[in-house]
Amino acid sequence: MSTTSNFDALTSQVLALSPEQRFELAERLWASVEGQLDEDDELFAEIARRDAEIESGAVRTLSHDEVMQRARKALGE
Repeated sequence: MSTTSNFDALTSQVLALSPEQRFELAERLWASVEGQLDEDDELFAEIARRDAEIESGAVRTLSHDEVMQRARKALGE
């Protein structure tokens, strides 16, 4: 059985639970990933910092073509 099939079967079983049981399961699942959110917070902070740099004009973005030209130059192509 594929992972997708397993996931779909599990989803069907979970949706057959009572609302109270689904809520309990949701709380347990959330608790299992909650500690990982600190890493996400750091990532989003970095994204916000970089966005602010772009918006303020402190840095200049490059187009895809510019990036590819620089990469080719760096590779000696």
